[in-house]
Amino acid sequence: MLDDFIANTLAQVDDLAELKVSLVALSLLEAKLAATPFVTEGELLNHPAIRHGLSFPTITLRPALQRAVARGTLLCASVGEGELCYYFVNDEAGRRAVEAIQAAQAQPARSTSRSAELLARLAFEIERLEVIEAYAMTPEDLSALEERLARGYTEAEIIAALRVALRAPRPRHTPPRTLRACLAVLDAQPPAAPSEYYQVIVAKAAPPPEEIVNLRERLGREPTGREYDLVRTATGMFGLRAVLDGLKRVTRDGYVVDVNALIPLLAEREEAILALQRADARTEAHLRELVALYESAFGLPPTATVAEEMRLLWEEVSDLSLWRSVFAYAAGQNKRNWFYVKKLLQQPSPDVFTPLPVNETAQFAFAEYKKRVNRTLDGHIAADINALATQITDVARWVAAFDKAAEANALRWDYIRKVLTASPQEKRGGTNRRNGRPGETTQRKGRTYSRPQVEYTEADREAARERARQRIAGRRQQQEDRP
Repeated sequence: MLDDFIANTLAQVDDLAELKVSLVALSLLEAKLAATPFVTEGELLNHPAIRHGLSFPTITLRPALQRAVARGTLLCASVGEGELCYYFVNDEAGRRAVEAIQAAQAQPARSTSRSAELLARLAFEIERLEVIEAYAMTPEDLSALEERLARGYTEAEIIAALRVALRAPRPRHTPPRTLRACLAVLDAQPPAAPSEYYQVIVAKAAPPPEEIVNLRERLGREPTGREYDLVRTATGMFGLRAVLDGLKRVTRDGYVVDVNALIPLLAEREEAILALQRADARTEAHLRELVALYESAFGLPPTATVAEEMRLLWEEVSDLSLWRSVFAYAAGQNKRNWFYVKKLLQQPSPDVFTPLPVNETAQFAFAEYKKRVNRTLDGHIAADINALATQITDVARWVAAFDKAAEANALRWDYIRKVLTASPQEKRGGTNRRNGRPGETTQRKGRTYSRPQVEYTEADREAARERARQRIAGRRQQQEDRP
C-alpha cells in the first residue's frame, strides 16, 4: 500500500494535511490482518501523528480525508443514519467492500452507481439494436444485472452477450426482446474471472464459508450474489463472530433475514463500543450497570449520546430497581427504543412494576382482580398474589374469596387476602373456649355473643402505656400535695 502510494501518488500531493493523513491511514491499513481492512476517523484522531501533527485535528481531519478520497488514495463508505465513515484502500477488495456497503444502504427503488450506469448503457444498446424509442428497465432487470455482476461478469462481457443475443433482426409485429432474455446468452459460458460467489454458490467448486452456511440455513435457500457480498464484506470488516451474532439479530420470525441491516447494525455496535471507550464510561459503576441493562434489553450497547443521556438522567432518577423494571417492561412490550424508556423513567406507569404471574393460578387471579376490583393491577398487590398463588393453587378458593368480598361489598385486596388466608376456625366463626380472644364466642346466662375483633398495633400499645404512666404520676403528685 505505502510503496504503491509513494511510487504513483506522492508526487501529486501538495497539501501537508492530506499527506500526513494519507500516510497514517495507509500505515494503519497495512498493519491490519483483516481481509477487508478499514480505518475510521476515531482511529486516525487517536494516532499521535494526527493528534499532534495537525492544527485543530477535529476540524481539519475530515477535509484532508476528503482530498485523499478525491485523489483516489482512499475509498470512503458511509454507514447508518449517523453517517459513520469507513475508509478503505483503493484496491479490488476495497472497491468490492464499498459497493457492498452502498448496496446495503440503497433503497429498493435505487441502485448503486455502477449498476445504474451499466443499466443506462444496456438500455441504450437495446433501443439501438431493437430500433425502438425507449426501453423501460424493470426492477427484475436490475436484480438480474446485479446478480451477473456478483458472479464476476465484466461490463464488457455483459454488453458483448447482449449484442450477440440481439444480432438477429427482430421479426415484425413482435415485442422488443428484454434484458433478461439477452442475459441467457451470457449464462451459457462462465465469466472470464469468476468471483468467489460464482465458485461457491453457482459452480459449487469450493466449500462455502461458515457465515454463508449460517445465512443459507436462515434463508432456507441459496443466497443471492448481493446477499453473499454483503455478508462476506461484513465478515471482512467486523470478523466472523460479530457477523454470526449479527445474523441472529437481523433474523425475524426465524426465517426472514434483513441482510441489508447487517452492516449498519455492526457498524453502530462497533462505533458505540468505541464511543464508550473514548468517553471512559466504564469508570462509573452505576453507568456500567445501566449500560449492561441497555445491552441486555436492546441487544446493542448504547451510543455515546445515549450513554451521556443515561448519565444525566441517573442524577434525576437514581433508583436502580426502577431502571431494571423499566428496561424489562420495554423489552416485554417489544418497544426497544431509548426514548420510550426515557419517558417511562421520567413518568413511570403502574404497569412497569407489575411482575409476571408465576403460575396459572396467579394468571387467573390477575385477570379476576382487574375485572372485579381495579383495571390497574398495582405491583405490590401483584407480588402478593404471586406469593399466595404458590401456596393456594386451587382456583375455586380464589373464586370464593372474590365472591365473598363482593357479597360483603368489600372488593378490596386486603379483604380478599384475609378471606384467602383465614384459618378453618375463623371461617366457622370461632370456638367455645372462653379466653376472650378476638373472633371467639362467649356464653353467659344462656346467651351467646361474639366479642368484637380488636387488633392493636405496637404504637397503640405504647400510647396506652404512656397514658397509664401519666395517670400514675398525676395521682402521686396529688398525694404529695395533700396537707
